Amino acid sequence: MSRRPQHRSLIERLFDGVSRLPWWLNVLLAVAAWLALGRVSGPEVLHTLAKFARIILPMLFLAGAGIGLLRLRSR
Repeated sequence: MSRRPQHRSLIERLFDGVSRLPWWLNVLLAVAAWLALGRVSGPEVLHTLAKFARIILPMLFLAGAGIGLLRLRSR
């Protein structure tokens, strides 16, 4: 029986956690993240980070929703 390696990256751990949420919650979180991060203002560094996060977070949540739907179909 193979075990997962103990040292996983932050992205792997985030994706694993997000893929365990219900698909509909992932879709709602993707929309909420996109809307909320579009309203961030402040220093240039914060604004730039929000621009990247506005793309990355919804993609992460939508990928989790896809995995959740695949798991649901396989049951």
